Amino acid sequence: MSDSTTMPFIHLTITPRYNPSHNVKSLHVTMHIGSLQFKAGDTILAFPSNVKSKTSTSLASNLSQPIDDVGVLPVRRQGEHSSANCEWIALRDTSGGVKISYEADVLVSETLFDGGPTIDLRSDQGGLIGSGLSFIPIPGGKTFRLVVEWNLAAAPEGTRAVWTFGEGPGPVEKIGPASLLGDSVYIVGPVHGTLATSSASYGFYWFGELPPNVEVIREIHEAFFLKVSRFFNDSPSVSNPYRHFVRYNSAKKAFGGTSFVRSHIFDYDDQIAQVHDYDLVRRMAYEMVHSFLGPSVTNPDIDWIFEGIKHTLSVYLPFRPPNQFRPGHYFQETLSMLCMKYHTSPYLELPLNKLLELASKNDAYANEQVETRAWAFVIGTDFAARKLVEKTMPPQRPIEDLAIKRLAIRKKQGESHGINDWLDLLTPLMGSDARRRYEDMSRGEVILLPVEVFGAKTHRLVQRDQEILDLGMDRSLFEQGMVRAIKDGSRAMAAGLEDGDRITWSSHFWRCAEDFSAEIKVIVNREGKVFETKFWPRAHEKARSWQMVKVEDA
Repeated sequence: MSDSTTMPFIHLTITPRYNPSHNVKSLHVTMHIGSLQFKAGDTILAFPSNVKSKTSTSLASNLSQPIDDVGVLPVRRQGEHSSANCEWIALRDTSGGVKISYEADVLVSETLFDGGPTIDLRSDQGGLIGSGLSFIPIPGGKTFRLVVEWNLAAAPEGTRAVWTFGEGPGPVEKIGPASLLGDSVYIVGPVHGTLATSSASYGFYWFGELPPNVEVIREIHEAFFLKVSRFFNDSPSVSNPYRHFVRYNSAKKAFGGTSFVRSHIFDYDDQIAQVHDYDLVRRMAYEMVHSFLGPSVTNPDIDWIFEGIKHTLSVYLPFRPPNQFRPGHYFQETLSMLCMKYHTSPYLELPLNKLLELASKNDAYANEQVETRAWAFVIGTDFAARKLVEKTMPPQRPIEDLAIKRLAIRKKQGESHGINDWLDLLTPLMGSDARRRYEDMSRGEVILLPVEVFGAKTHRLVQRDQEILDLGMDRSLFEQGMVRAIKDGSRAMAAGLEDGDRITWSSHFWRCAEDFSAEIKVIVNREGKVFETKFWPRAHEKARSWQMVKVEDA
């Protein structure tokens, strides 16, 4: 590797702009690319190809003409109509550093629901927060010395500015690919949270006042992160920090989050008070594991095996001693929820290749089934593997010690770490059974977990026939605020909904997928007439499902 003083560098200076109310309205960005010569025909800047319609900056119009030591650098803009597919191509060799400046504005969306990863730059209670994927175009390839600093000279007193890799306003440096500038988080304004003087390797940040249930998570967040770090034997440090950002979306439907390199944005809305503690703990655990195993948000492929691993560890880690964060009841409730969500899916027996095809097209039922089927596959493999090892001899947790932790190491080292590696790592213990389970799952055969979970004497899985999840209409259009293709005899029709109705508000559908008894509430506009209704988004047909109960209740 080159010495950092001669290494190519990208230096960003970010200046917040304010409206008359002293709220941050936009960001002025100056980018200096140095110690690197571009040849005629080289791509100077581009956004990743899967972030179209999410960018707060347009390469086609927003950026200033680049300049170098000679003067204005002529470029050819390719893909004028889409920021994501737009590139700047140099029309001559560069001389010295290249400088570009531009304005990044808040991306305003009129949709009722968030769809896909939430990478965009958003306003939040006087500040701005978002990922660099929405406003920082980058050159490709190479390792850079990345520098981010903030110009807060005109900012109100008390303004703070934080990047995933450190708090400003002074320069924060990170050695790595230019993509790190995009695949990371930026926040500026009246920021609350971890002070730079208290920790350089961890942070938790938000605007305004945290809701009480999120405050409970904040209180355990760092300790839980350290527990997960120890699990993966990957301790945080100044050069390997982790930062969590909380973003309030007001009335816009948002609950969940998006992970970036060593950071995460958790989005919530005005329905956060309805969210239960276990829901938040599960999402916290899922988020943490993702930082060690999950794919980049810029990767459009669905790594289903890691969905299964993340959900499995979200069952185990919060209640596992030492440093137990939730009681055994959490394990029981989470296992029961995932069983119900898996078995009552309308796509339960679809082959995996068809399921992944639908999930790639943002079919919500398919995405839910991918996650829960992957979980059933991973945890079912775990139950089987544990029966093959001595309880007093390592590995007592075979899929964790033989597969999951090794896959995390392989990922960190840039080596292959997919399903074939999973099978290779477990075959010495499980023989042909490891691959047989994978092939059965891929065909869509229903995965049945052993009734006696871990040989527990107090609890067991019992069969409970439960109604299949079914909104009763086109779900993708419902998430755009429209009622279309309503099914005759459905509970949605019985609640009074009709084709052509416009949904102006609704409760969260994810709760109905994860809470068997939950109803969905909607506010409907029908040709100017507004009314409220609610219904249970389940079909009349039942599926054979399973729940974990106490033996005396079985």
